[in-house]
Amino acid sequence: MTWGNVRDAWDNEHVTAAAAAGAAQLPVAAVVAFVLSLDDDSYGTAGYGGAFGLVCVALLLPLLLPVLGLVHACVQTVPGLALGRAVARRVRRGPEWAWTLAGQLVPGAGWGIVFAAFGGPFAGVTLWAAASGVLPALAVAYWEGRPGRGLARAPRRRIWFRSGLASAGLCVALVGASFLATVTGVIREYEPPQLGVEQVAGVWRHEDGGKAVLRLRADGRVDLAPNPYEDSTVDEDMVDPVDALEASRCETTGTWTIDVDVDDRRPVVVIETDGCDGRETWTIGGTEDDPELFVVLGDVDAPEVEILVKD
Repeated sequence: MTWGNVRDAWDNEHVTAAAAAGAAQLPVAAVVAFVLSLDDDSYGTAGYGGAFGLVCVALLLPLLLPVLGLVHACVQTVPGLALGRAVARRVRRGPEWAWTLAGQLVPGAGWGIVFAAFGGPFAGVTLWAAASGVLPALAVAYWEGRPGRGLARAPRRRIWFRSGLASAGLCVALVGASFLATVTGVIREYEPPQLGVEQVAGVWRHEDGGKAVLRLRADGRVDLAPNPYEDSTVDEDMVDPVDALEASRCETTGTWTIDVDVDDRRPVVVIETDGCDGRETWTIGGTEDDPELFVVLGDVDAPEVEILVKD
């Protein structure tokens, strides 16, 4: 058996089955990601802009999903499928479907190398890419193994219809389960930590390990390095609030207190500066074990979040 004998993996039926399953798993993955993010801090960026974006995506899904499924089939599932079949038919050991699943690691590793070349994680990308090809590869095996029919006799519209129906059913079930889990307290939405002075006091620096930005002392004094803050002298009519904040950077000392934001009722660190006409307000986030301070900059529809972590 030569490598050329597995070219049937690239025929229209196999690509169709892989594309349909690949497209069907995307909404389910999005719902799972949403459920897992319920206990994550949104950093105050969730609002009408985000909801509007979700509505736009939902309206475009019927057009986007087939394209994304086809691309995924061509760059991940079908290459792994062809490779797995070649190995299975050469070694003649074990079920062929198991080899096709193992074959997903090869194109996954290719994507891992691409991301690693740009500084990304190799192992994580490889595993996620390979995992994304598992369900489509199993779907191909399912359609091929149907008694008396097989993949060649399955109409394309039936493959897409059943894949879409399964995807919609899983999404509805997941949304319903997550709603019940939230109501019953099994899943709790994120709540910011309630920290005292001793927990907040310390040196705070950028999350990427950059230089220190704030040194909050237990006696209520603070040392500041240049950083964006809320300045009462900033012109509210300025077009770009990020530029306005950049223009208001200040390196000085001052005092700090813990307060509660009147709008979203979150705890904040309020800094009154010496020698600067204004004040800084950093919102408390993270957890009690790993607290964070953050400030949201820019447009509400595309905000930039600056996060500080404690040494």
